[in-house]
Amino acid sequence: MSGSLLDEKHIQQVLDEAVASVRDCQEGRVADYIPELAQVDAEFTGVSVRLTDGRYLFSGDSDRERFSLQSVAKLVLLIGLLEEFGEEQVFSWVKVEPSGDDFSSVARLDQFGPLPSNPMLNAGAIALSSHIPGNNEARFAWLNRWVERLFGKGLAVNMQVFASERRTGDRNRALAYLMKSNNVITGSVEETLEHYFYLCSFEASLQQSSYLPYLLAHSGCNSEGMQIISKKTVQHVNAIMATCGLYNESGTHLVRTGMPAKSGVAGYIVAVVPETAGIAVLSPRINQKGTSVRGEKILAYLANELNWHFYR
Repeated sequence: MSGSLLDEKHIQQVLDEAVASVRDCQEGRVADYIPELAQVDAEFTGVSVRLTDGRYLFSGDSDRERFSLQSVAKLVLLIGLLEEFGEEQVFSWVKVEPSGDDFSSVARLDQFGPLPSNPMLNAGAIALSSHIPGNNEARFAWLNRWVERLFGKGLAVNMQVFASERRTGDRNRALAYLMKSNNVITGSVEETLEHYFYLCSFEASLQQSSYLPYLLAHSGCNSEGMQIISKKTVQHVNAIMATCGLYNESGTHLVRTGMPAKSGVAGYIVAVVPETAGIAVLSPRINQKGTSVRGEKILAYLANELNWHFYR
């Protein structure tokens, strides 16, 4: 469905209705296992939509307030490595199978490893972080460069979140040292984790966050028609998001919305309606699987009211 064929007034009405419909939902709780994430406004709710013809719409509390991307940023790592190293190499470092387990499961990695099941899991992103090219300093620069490319502008790292991640990341250390013992990670575990924690600590507004799913919806092109991501990478990433993007809730999400998506425990979900729109929703109350409760309800509402379920 071409963005130019969409009625902007109708979409805005549906966005407003979707946000209003979830305002009273008190399900879920703000993530507190990373202490800094517990400081956010639990009632914040918003959705931004960037149509493939370039039009932008928003509804909710603010599209300028910034929240940390957390696991949404795993897409940056996957896309950057696919673009630079190709699918054969990247998928020799990590598998691409749905896990059926939570995002930080050590048991899953131990039982079905040594390679992580997919790049959307913590273990998968940590493994890929060990393959960022260059020395320690160059790897931070590599992340900054790819974030700027995929969000249309540079993003800041929330240093309080970064410090909180480092201080409380023992489960991620367990995953990393297990992979180190199996030669999945061959370099420094602590350096690898520094890059992973840094990646998760980038923060963005809803307006900024809608740009990446917009690229994935628009065959990798920006509004000027420039190819920012190759079509092959777009194909791979959308497929992985559809099957693995919401961990052990990915199947339920796809049935409800038909949208390839990626969640983060700060409350973000970015979603793709191929050839139609990129969507970013944000609300910090998450369920036990790490998905924004209000955000998921908003996406289901849009899929139904706008006929945006991909398998319609």
